[in-house]
Amino acid sequence: MFERYTEKARRVIFFARYEASQYGAAPIDTEHLLLGLVREEKLLCSRWLSQAQPQFIRTRVDGWAPRGRPTLTSIDLPLTEASKQVLFHAKAEADRLNSKHIGTEHLLLGLILEDGPASDLLHELGGDASRLRTRFEREAERAHAAASGNSPLSDPVRSAAAETVQIHGLWWNADYIRDAVQRCRRHNWHWHKALWKPRDLVVHRKSGKLSFDLALAEDAANFEVVKGGWKKDYCAVCGWELFESEDQYGTGYTNGDQWLCLECFDKFWQRPDFISGSYSDLT
Repeated sequence: MFERYTEKARRVIFFARYEASQYGAAPIDTEHLLLGLVREEKLLCSRWLSQAQPQFIRTRVDGWAPRGRPTLTSIDLPLTEASKQVLFHAKAEADRLNSKHIGTEHLLLGLILEDGPASDLLHELGGDASRLRTRFEREAERAHAAASGNSPLSDPVRSAAAETVQIHGLWWNADYIRDAVQRCRRHNWHWHKALWKPRDLVVHRKSGKLSFDLALAEDAANFEVVKGGWKKDYCAVCGWELFESEDQYGTGYTNGDQWLCLECFDKFWQRPDFISGSYSDLT
């Protein structure tokens, strides 16, 4: 059943079984898979879901998952139907991404896609399947290009440090970042520092489609204003989440439409020669 699973994905299942035994649960449910994923994928919080914190997730799971007397870890535990569906979704996502292997990223998507408290919690923490799927597709494309020799990253002669840029502790392909910076610089926008606040928007009553054009609300029969309906934005360069908060997630630079996180603004606007100076091989 787990032949296609990466070693990390297999450990998620192992940890999920351990978590179920600690809760005294007979079957392995989706919350145990979630706890197993958090236990194995140490970068889950900073890499994929910036709002997620392991202890917060565990506290929330404790709020709904019943606790019994711990059982022996040697006892074989079955999967609930919901957990089986998570694995089914994970396989489907791996197939969609043309991946030979099923990894932790596919398990995360599987948990988000299977309705239930674990999915609700992941959505609450910023888990958007479409956005994550797009991100995984890009990562897979870059990895494939490097493996096939179509990317400068595959050239062992060139320095790996000269081909990547570190943002928020993660390494990015420098060409990808440079393209994103150039898109932001395409017009001579004035960027200013601001606190991120939820934005009002209008919703088309029949289709549910959104718009920031509040003038549409004059057509009250077809449009409805949702106060503070837009809950987050993303850095136009690295995708860092910005939302109403008192820490680094709640402050950025904006041109009135797009947003940049503090780190990207510092590197690419305050120091416009960051890539060309630090990574001269690229320019």
